[in-house]
Parts: sequence; structure tokens; C-alpha cells
Amino acid sequence: MTKNLRRLEVEIAVQVQFPSALQARAAVKALIPDNVNLPEGLTLSMFSRGRTVYVAIGSRRSMMAAAASTLDEILDHISVSRKVMAQGG
Repeated sequence: MTKNLRRLEVEIAVQVQFPSALQARAAVKALIPDNVNLPEGLTLSMFSRGRTVYVAIGSRRSMMAAAASTLDEILDHISVSRKVMAQGG
């Protein structure tokens, strides 16, 4: 294995559309408190622009499982927030 592969970094980027910009902003505000104090080697950027929520997770190769798990959790929370908003909650 070469040195470059040992230091491989991964970035996962996801965009999720909401019915309105207000709902996209609300989803980001609801998710931010859950995503602080990440482990060393894991980075997270989340923001909304218009009706779209953008999520980017970066990790060192050794943290790829944690990155995938974090993304899965974020997408679950986004799904729940969309359902709640659709019900008028």
C-alpha cells in the first residue's frame, strides 16, 4: 500500500430538498445541537440555502465507519423532521 492510500480522506456530500426555505432552515437549526463535539478525524458542515439542506461529512480513512454512521443518523433526523413538518407539527 502506498503512503497516499494510507492518508486517504473521504468526503460525503448530500443535498436534501424541502418544500420551503423556512422548513430547510428549521431542519438545520434542529440538527445542529446534535452534531457538536465530533470525534477527532471527523468533520461536519451543515447549512441550508433556499429549500435545500446541504450536509458534508469528512473523515480520515480510519474514521469512515463513523462518518457513515453520522450521515445515517443525520438523514434519519432529516426524515423525521420532514414528516413532522408535513403534518403541521
